[in-house]
Amino acid sequence: MILSVDDVRDFLKKLGFDEGSANELIKQIEYFEREAPRRDDIVRDYLSEECIETIVEEIVEEILKLNKESIRLLDVAAGSGFFTERIKRKLVERGVKADVYALDITPGMLKRLDEKGITPIWGVAEKIRESIEIANEHCGINAPREFDVVLSTLAFHHFLNPEEVLKSMKSVLTENGRVIIIDVLKHEHEEFKETLKDTHLGFSLEDIKEIGSKIFKN
Repeated sequence: MILSVDDVRDFLKKLGFDEGSANELIKQIEYFEREAPRRDDIVRDYLSEECIETIVEEIVEEILKLNKESIRLLDVAAGSGFFTERIKRKLVERGVKADVYALDITPGMLKRLDEKGITPIWGVAEKIRESIEIANEHCGINAPREFDVVLSTLAFHHFLNPEEVLKSMKSVLTENGRVIIIDVLKHEHEEFKETLKDTHLGFSLEDIKEIGSKIFKN
């Protein structure tokens, strides 16, 4: 899936983003496009192997609670697929057939996902269903419209509108499906908005519960 900035602008227009929001997203894309070739190494610099393994194990344990032999999984803002790949491998080891898709807005990250054998979908977290429709129509993808698991790992603090992202996740979730979010806790490092292009300074558990309770019964 090879996309240009012009392709991305056209898709953002199709998704109904105004010029201001589109420009904000383009800035994020430009930043993460530079990161894409070395994203895996960047994650390893941030996190110890023990921490990485803990994150993967926690996610897999939540997925196993579904008690399903096969699942469809969508990783939202998956980046290079650093965690996606590990989660898929661990599920297979635990006897679960995983049909894994990964949505990301950055063309370079989509390329990395494809190289790892994960089906990449160009898309925006606030409009997952519509993004899948665009990807299926214009990018030769044949992605499902619903998933048993919708996942986001260390990306939630980058989203422009977290509440809209949760609504978007729910729109592609099967009736008894599960949303799993791993993210940074609230902090005071304002400089991260510039140096790491963070939109939010993390979230407290109370923040997430408050947002989530508006959208999900459970």
